[in-house]
Amino acid sequence: MGPLFQLIIVGILYILVACFIGVVLILIARLITAFKKNTGVSVNHLFWFPIKLLPYFLLAIIANVLVCEFIRDVDPPLTDYWTLTINGELTLGAIDTSYSWSLWPSKDGGEAIISDITLAGKSDEAFYGSTETGEYFIYDLKINQKTFPLSEDQFETEVKDLVGALPKLSSPSELYYDNRHLGDLITFLVLLVYPLYRFYKVCSIFWRELNQQNSGFSSGVT
Repeated sequence: MGPLFQLIIVGILYILVACFIGVVLILIARLITAFKKNTGVSVNHLFWFPIKLLPYFLLAIIANVLVCEFIRDVDPPLTDYWTLTINGELTLGAIDTSYSWSLWPSKDGGEAIISDITLAGKSDEAFYGSTETGEYFIYDLKINQKTFPLSEDQFETEVKDLVGALPKLSSPSELYYDNRHLGDLITFLVLLVYPLYRFYKVCSIFWRELNQQNSGFSSGVT
C-alpha cells in the first residue's frame, strides 16, 4: 500500500472511531440532562466534536513523519517497509512484515548483506545479532566488514573483544520502535493537548447552557 492509500484508510478508521466517541458523548450528555430534569438542552454538537478534529489528527501524523524522517533518521509508519539507519547508508530493514529483517547496504535496499535477522544489537563499534538458522554475525562499523556465520561461543568471544562486554540482543522490531519513541511521543502530545482543550471548551458550553436553562426553569416554577 502506498502512503496516500494508507492515509485514506487511517482517515476512514478515525471517522469510524470518532463517530463511536460522538455517540458515547451524546449518551452521557443525555443522561446528565435527564438527571438534571432538563431535556431541552441541545447535545448534537457533542457528536460532531471528535469528527471535527480529523484535520488536527492528520497534522499530528505529519508531525510524526517529520520527526522520524529528519530527527530520528527512521522511516515514518506510512509504507510497506520499515527501515532503521545503522551507520551511514547501512540500514536494518523489513518489507511487508515486521518479522523478517535484513541488513541492507542502503535505505533503498539492494542485495541483503545478512538476511533473516531475528535478534540484533547495536553499539558505536558494531552491529550484531543472530539469524533464523541460529547463526550469529558481527558487522564491524569501523571497517565495514561482516563476520558470519559464528557459533554462539565464537560470537561471545569476538563481540566482547570488539565492544568490551557481552551485549543484550533484542528483536529487530523492538530496536526499530525504540528509535521511533520520540516521533510517537510528539504525535501523542500533539494529539492530546489541543483535543483536551477543545473538549474542555465543549463541556463548558454544554454545562453553562444546562445551568442557564435550569435557572430559567427554577424561576418559572417560583
